Amino acid sequence: MNIKNAILSVAFVFCLVFAAAASDPVTQAEELFAQKKYDSALKAAITVKQMYPKTEWYLQALELTARIYEKQKQYDKSVEAYKEIFTSYPGTERAEEAYFSIGRIRSSRGEAALAVKSYELYLKNYPHGEYRVMALFDAGGLNRELGRDGEALRNYGEILKYYPGDVWFYSWSAIYSGHIYMKRRDFDRAIENYQRVIKTDENMVLYTLSALNRAQAFMEKDDCTTARAIFNEILRTPGGYLQEEALYGLGKANYKLGEYDLAKEIYISLLQMFPDTVWRPNVEKGLKLMDKKIESPKNKKDRDL
Repeated sequence: MNIKNAILSVAFVFCLVFAAAASDPVTQAEELFAQKKYDSALKAAITVKQMYPKTEWYLQALELTARIYEKQKQYDKSVEAYKEIFTSYPGTERAEEAYFSIGRIRSSRGEAALAVKSYELYLKNYPHGEYRVMALFDAGGLNRELGRDGEALRNYGEILKYYPGDVWFYSWSAIYSGHIYMKRRDFDRAIENYQRVIKTDENMVLYTLSALNRAQAFMEKDDCTTARAIFNEILRTPGGYLQEEALYGLGKANYKLGEYDLAKEIYISLLQMFPDTVWRPNVEKGLKLMDKKIESPKNKKDRDL
């Protein structure tokens, strides 16, 4: 009889737990959110917060509230909800995500300066956080947008130092760092950064892009021989990435080196392969100049193309 009663008691408790789970108000709110019924989901989440303060349900509902407000484009309310999360629940995974989410929201709204401050706060509180590389990368882009190239280089430098395994972030950080040095006309450091992009089959697009920028940097250094070699390397690379750009650069490099016949041949090929190229006016102008140079071989090399 005691065993029977015990079994019945366990069964009764199980039923209660199952019933509670089935009527979990947070689950209901999440389902409404998934169905894009944001007003109903918000009402459900607010009800949970009112009925279950200082519980895990409250935290879950608070997080859902922040997400709902963001979907409804009530960004200020969303930010306030995220702030409540990391203020009331410091040290939790949700607190970390809340810090990062505020930066992400402000970035998406074009609030560059505020977004950078939010990311800096996240990075300070979570120096080894899950979203660190994303925060550094976005902060780098925002600092570039704000004209803070030095800060951007520091952001990208952190990625280049500590995240070589995150190939996409690492490669773009190298490329953007190269762009900053190009703007400063520090071509050697630009080339150094472009060379850091990882060459793998999966990363061949970004590697080819970095090679193209590296060739352009050598052109700016007036080292057209090295630039020509890189353009040729791009044209031989499997996959056929950036062929149009490489052909244009190769033709230009050969022109500057005085190889007018070869430059003309390359430019004609470019127009045949890419008749709608954005460089058509420059190419057509270049072909006329080449004809003049070919007819007058004693002329000095023209480096103004």
